[in-house]
Amino acid sequence: MELANETKTAKIAKTLEKLILEGKLPRGSFLPSQQELANQFQTSSRPIREALKLLEAKGLIQINQGRKAQVCSNNLDQFVGSLSASLLTQYTFNRKMMKNLMQVCTSVITSAAREFSRCENRKMVTAELRDCVARMEKHSDNPLQTLSEERKYFFTLVKANNNQILLAIYENMMPLVINAIKQVSFTPAEIEKQTKNCIYLLEALENGQTDLAVALTLVTISTIQNKVLAKFPDEAEALA
Repeated sequence: MELANETKTAKIAKTLEKLILEGKLPRGSFLPSQQELANQFQTSSRPIREALKLLEAKGLIQINQGRKAQVCSNNLDQFVGSLSASLLTQYTFNRKMMKNLMQVCTSVITSAAREFSRCENRKMVTAELRDCVARMEKHSDNPLQTLSEERKYFFTLVKANNNQILLAIYENMMPLVINAIKQVSFTPAEIEKQTKNCIYLLEALENGQTDLAVALTLVTISTIQNKVLAKFPDEAEALA
């Protein structure tokens, strides 16, 4: 199939990345030669070279001159982890930094809610989400425990989509946000509202109400974001 010129490199990179993440190109194996890939994708060698550079930048392959590209990783954890470390070493925790981190996590969660209808194991996942909600209700008098169950709830939702890229981003970024959340005090009424929002979200997911699920996700996460950002002044201040 001929690929559109303006997206040729991106589509080639995406196709190869999918094969790597799904294990169809296992770690240690070699990709076809650039000429073979060019023939396969019906394109010239330039988009192939550019696509391979993108994969190398993500830590998925290693390119050695005169040899075929070799798969060196089947996940993006190392790449995203190094990105997280880079953020921490280059920036102090201030309001802008925390807002950006929370927006990344929010984007990942809302994407998971939007794609949930395509999840192959919806019944099993919704059962896990119900268990999280049940524990949230059980520990309603313990804000930290309730928020911990809420984090498991959203992690389950993100993991269900089987998108290794989004999961790697979430797993590496979310712990930074959790450290900030632990410093925030929530009232019993706020905890109760969070639990109800998770229940409503679960019902929307079960009923295939995608737009409602996304809206409820945004409402639930925004409540936490507003509480956390209130702890951070506008000027740079290290996270204690």
